[in-house]
Amino acid sequence: MDRPGGVDRPGTGTANRPSRGDVGNFLGVGSAAGGGALANRPSQLPSSRPSLGGGDRGQLADRRPAERPQERANWSERSQNRNENWNQRVDQRNESWQQRDESRQQRRDDFSQNRDDRWNNLESARNDRQDWRDQNREDWQKHREDMWDYRFDRADEVWDNCRDFYDDCFDDHWWGGCGWGYGYGYVGHYPVNPWWWWRPVTWAVATSFVYAAAPPPQPVYIDYGTTVVQEKETVYVDNKPVPAEQYNEPVRELATDVEQPPPPLPPAAEDKPAEWMPLGVFALAQEEKGDPVMFFQISISKDGLISGGYESTLTGDKKPIAGKIDKETQNVAWRIGDNVETVYASTLANLTQDVSTVAVHFGKDRVQNWLLVRMPEPAPADAPPKAPELKREVPPANPIPVKTTP
Repeated sequence: MDRPGGVDRPGTGTANRPSRGDVGNFLGVGSAAGGGALANRPSQLPSSRPSLGGGDRGQLADRRPAERPQERANWSERSQNRNENWNQRVDQRNESWQQRDESRQQRRDDFSQNRDDRWNNLESARNDRQDWRDQNREDWQKHREDMWDYRFDRADEVWDNCRDFYDDCFDDHWWGGCGWGYGYGYVGHYPVNPWWWWRPVTWAVATSFVYAAAPPPQPVYIDYGTTVVQEKETVYVDNKPVPAEQYNEPVRELATDVEQPPPPLPPAAEDKPAEWMPLGVFALAQEEKGDPVMFFQISISKDGLISGGYESTLTGDKKPIAGKIDKETQNVAWRIGDNVETVYASTLANLTQDVSTVAVHFGKDRVQNWLLVRMPEPAPADAPPKAPELKREVPPANPIPVKTTP
């Protein structure tokens, strides 16, 4: 599927790059939400956070000096009514990121200096996709390994710049104060773990929750841009052509034909069964370069509903998300608030990874490929500080089977 920053070829090029208005629709501030163009909105980012503005600059913003949470402008508000356990976890979290920061300078420099050459080589290989998929499987596999090596370095870059500056997104105070109206928030219900929503999940745990009444299926991973590629009115699924509408519409309907679920509450007590399972907190970023434009918290219910929230790194906006999983194909799709024009699609297996591809659907006719980068969960208070490490595991190349529209 098309990606920002690609070379000119069918279905790609600058004409298909998301404009600032498109990004506004991503964030629920475009025409579907009545918000107008993003370019006309002032930034509302807290001054304590790094300037992850993205926009048209392409590169991540200059990295800020690593200051302690207590030195940041929002500390007074953020730490209000917190206990010593919470303060200890925040301090250890910051120390963990300090350890990572000190050990990664050379790798950060190498990625920055070699980024353009590596990306251009990957783009050249994509142009030869038909040849190396039809005639030389070894070339295709080598390209895919190189692509994932770049994605992992890209995800490391996102981690390096986000650090612990966004740990107050999707904690218990965030959910309690997001102001989504009746039925949203906690009314005194705060979990023992303030970052319960950040928990990552394995495939085995996810399937035991979602497919509890049936044998768990084998995981299906989609590698958008490699195993699933859209060119104009055709989607190539493992190099087999499928009409785009036939492939995309059942996916879009997972997000557009569902009512807004309630927020994903943790169990009321440790001995109570959970109604929601958090899949984690993710940053959305372009594959090649640029700042993350938003964070998602994604949770799933036993019935396969998707709930959670998002916060914009451009405007500070907060909205709920809504969607569901197709348990047959494992496709997962969600929208932001009531904006049914922009849909985000992945698979349940993809969402168990630290780095995965996601397809962003602009209406029925345009699709862009982006990255979801999982943000590390804050460690328990009794765990020693440890630098977060990205899992660099290339997922199998097994695209989802096509589900036709009835």
